[in-house]
Amino acid sequence: MTYLFLIADSIPYSSPSTHEDSIVLSGRTATTSTGRKRKAKSSASWVWNHFKLVKDSNKSLIIFLEPIGSHNSRCTTSFSAKTGTSSLSRHLLVKHNISKGHKSGDPLQTFFGVNGDLQDPYELDNESKEANLNALVAFVVDHQQAFNLEAIALTLDCWSSRVMRGYMVITVHWIDEEWKLQSVVLEFRYFPPPHNQHTTSDLILSVVKDYNMWSKIKAITSDSGGEMPLAMVIVRENLNDQYSLRLEDGFHIRCICHVINRVVCDATHFIKKEVQMLRQILKAVRGSVAIRVKFSELAVVLGVSKGRVEVLGLDMETRGNTMFTMIDHSFQYRGVFSALCNSEEFCDRLANMALSDMDWRVLKSCKDFLQSAYHCTVAASGRDYISLSLQPLIYKHLLTLCEKTRSGQLDTGFTTPIVKQAATAMELKLLKYSANLNCQASKMALLLDPRSSNASSETMELKDQLRFILTMDYGLCSEHSNRFPTLSLMARDTLMIQGSSVASESAFSESGGFVRPDRSKLSNENIEMMMKLKSWNRLFRE
Repeated sequence: MTYLFLIADSIPYSSPSTHEDSIVLSGRTATTSTGRKRKAKSSASWVWNHFKLVKDSNKSLIIFLEPIGSHNSRCTTSFSAKTGTSSLSRHLLVKHNISKGHKSGDPLQTFFGVNGDLQDPYELDNESKEANLNALVAFVVDHQQAFNLEAIALTLDCWSSRVMRGYMVITVHWIDEEWKLQSVVLEFRYFPPPHNQHTTSDLILSVVKDYNMWSKIKAITSDSGGEMPLAMVIVRENLNDQYSLRLEDGFHIRCICHVINRVVCDATHFIKKEVQMLRQILKAVRGSVAIRVKFSELAVVLGVSKGRVEVLGLDMETRGNTMFTMIDHSFQYRGVFSALCNSEEFCDRLANMALSDMDWRVLKSCKDFLQSAYHCTVAASGRDYISLSLQPLIYKHLLTLCEKTRSGQLDTGFTTPIVKQAATAMELKLLKYSANLNCQASKMALLLDPRSSNASSETMELKDQLRFILTMDYGLCSEHSNRFPTLSLMARDTLMIQGSSVASESAFSESGGFVRPDRSKLSNENIEMMMKLKSWNRLFRE
């Protein structure tokens, strides 16, 4: 049996020294070293952007996964030579957090690095720097007894299935002895209505007490909507009163992805008219085979596309990211939409749906404005790397984006008055989350995160000052070791806290495979067991 080996090394990729053993791909066939021709694997999939096909000394096919950011640890997973791109893409997503449209590089470094497109240095004046430093020192000194190797963090979210059943998923996160961030589904429970702060807090507390983890939880990450903030207050006060804990307001971490979505939804309210017009014409193209064929023909004639045109997708009105992708994908077909609406064949049906030049100008300005929010969401959406440290950086970046948009200083060009109003609305909404996104835990994560020195010299300076004060004034670090053992312990307890609830939402995405109308007879108990066993099996196999 021939196997495909997926290898990711920490050293740069280098081709084999002998070129005779390489497979030569030509057109739709592949010629081996023996001269035999066979059908070649298609390289049209995005998956092959991350692989190199060569042959090893045993004449076996090998797939080399070129190092990408922090995903360059050696992977020994093997696949059959007949493995399809779906299996390879699933491996990239699950094992290496790489998906279609993935940007190479570490999330913090890619979006906030010195040379990154979205770089926005986390600059502080001297007064703010001193205040933050004193607050962090007090936080560490007051809570030093709470740092231990058994600490965990939770993320949770609620969801309604396709058969209209409500569930809550709770995911547990920790950093193991090898400094690898681990996560697993702790509970996947049926959660019938009513959904309010009391029923939500009761369910959370029951899980915490059932697993006897009340003394180990450092923080819980969830969304900021509805009953969740009030429920978290009840959970925190109950644990403090019943078990004499010292959990504070920072115990509840707001999901940064939900915050971004909320501020984007407030901003896009001002461009509702233009977006609705775009949705209308997209629905017309998607809903008619004849119009779709004409659209593809016009795309080829006008040189926008060289082959088959994929059907442009619609957005979800409650998801700001999908609105950006819809506008972004549609904008390149601007001329095709215009030609389609003016064609003799469909003029009567589509003439009233045509977008004017000003409408497209507003959409272009909106796309440029929302692009940063989209990339920030992608950066914070991982579950296999540290995301809590991104919260202060994303907050600062989006705030600066709003200020530059209002003043017309964006590098993308002209900013329409409507988008300036949208930037004002986003800024007002963002300021409401200032305390949540700049809490002590996120600042501590930013200082302890080894990647943060790439984001700004200010952060590196604060990190050095914090270590010096804790070492000299409080003796928290060993005098005979330069490895800062206590800070290392603090880092493990802090960096495991998730900056987003993506891990819980991913569990819901996986459950969609079997929680569907044609399997509506599955009991809630069986669904819960299937979800937990699937997650636990993946953890143990790793």
